[in-house]
This record gives sequence, C-alpha cells and structure tokens, in this order.
Amino acid sequence: MYLKRNKHYLLSIALIAGTILFVPLTQASTTFFGSAALTFTINNITNLNPAHSTDLSGLEVLGYFDQGSDLTNYYVANSGDGAVTANNPGIFPTAVTHSFSQAFTVSGSALNGTVDSRHTGLYNLAFTNTGSDNYAIDLTLSYQLKADTAGLNAVNNVALEYFTLNSGYSNYAAVGAFTLQDRLTDTQSVNGFFTPINFTVNSNDIELVSADVLITGTLEASPVPVPAAVWFFVSGLLAMLGLNKRSLGLRLT
Repeated sequence: MYLKRNKHYLLSIALIAGTILFVPLTQASTTFFGSAALTFTINNITNLNPAHSTDLSGLEVLGYFDQGSDLTNYYVANSGDGAVTANNPGIFPTAVTHSFSQAFTVSGSALNGTVDSRHTGLYNLAFTNTGSDNYAIDLTLSYQLKADTAGLNAVNNVALEYFTLNSGYSNYAAVGAFTLQDRLTDTQSVNGFFTPINFTVNSNDIELVSADVLITGTLEASPVPVPAAVWFFVSGLLAMLGLNKRSLGLRLT
C-alpha cells in the first residue's frame, strides 16, 4: 500500500519538475509605432485686384510629400532581430484646390536585439503666382500625432515643425511614449491645428508652406530568464523527491 501511494506521489512531483525545467526562456517582444497625419486646408484665396476679384488663374498651388533619405533626415542602426518599417511612398507635386493630406508612419520591433532609428517626413504646399495680380491666402494646418510603445525599454517620439518661406510663420508640436519595467505599454497622442496662417503671394513670386515630421524610435529587447523563484520551487520539489525516496526505503526495510 505504501509502495503504490509513494510511486504515484513521486511520479506527480517528477512530472511537475520536468515541465518547469524544460520550459524555454520567454521572449520579451518590444515594439514602437509612431504616426503623423497632416492636412493643409485652404480656407480662402482672394485676388487683391478689385477688377479681378474672382480671377485665380494666375495662382498655382501644388502639394507634395517625400520621406527624407539623407543623413540629416534618416538613420537606422539595428542589431539582432531588430527591424524598422517605414514604407511611405512619396507624392509628386499634385494640384491642390482645397486641401492636401498625407499620413506618415514608422514602426519597429525586436525580440532579441536593438533598434535606433530616425525618419523624417517632408510636407510642402507651394503657392506660385505667375500672373500680374497679388493673392491673399488664408490657410490652416491640422495634425494628429501618436506615439505607441510596448515591451521593455522602448522609446518613441513624434515631432512636427512647420514654417513658411517668406512670411515668417513657424510653430511646433510633439508627443512621446516610453516603456520600462514598471510600465509595459504606453500610448500618447495629440491633435491640434495651426491657424490662422495668412500671407500674400505677390506677382511673379512664390510662397512655400513646409512641415517636417520627425519620428524616432529606440528599442532594446532580450530573452527573459526564468525567475529565480521558479528555480527555488524546482529545487524544493527535487528535495521532496529525495526525501520521499528515503521515506519509501525506510518503509520497505
């Protein structure tokens, strides 16, 4: 009776210990996702020549977008399985009558590696006056910025700066997220607009409204070892296993 009972007890302990001992190291997935959605809205264009107040034929408005590729606007350094995705096709100069919108996103991930990245989205709205009249422009730039991180040791920042070529406007907005051991997820966002942006494009002149979006991300991830408490638990089970073997031997003698 004692022999049968102890065999079952010893087998249960051995199965539990074996299961824990052969569980692989867990992986700490670390990610970031930064995004910016910008919209230039032309609220009003006025021909300042009273005789031609409704004539806008001399003004051309073009919107375009590009992802910066030079060393100032782009940098990526990865190690291990760290990876970054920034697939943002450029928009060639496109005629704009009312609004121009474009989203810019960058994401990164690592299970056992690092990421250090910097990407820039370059937005431009160009007003070219080829006529003899002057034009008054009323413009709004609205934005949605979001930074998202998950896992250990992740940082993501999204910064927007806009400026005009001749009329002296400029402004700035930013958002950032980070995760550490005591906070494994973080999402931050900010929505807003810059207005009024008012300027005049004189005859045979040009005005350029530009916005640069900088998205940076850093990650550091590595396999997480089995906690020390688990190993203490295993050693305790093994000690019990040895103790019951001795007890079983005593009962059999």
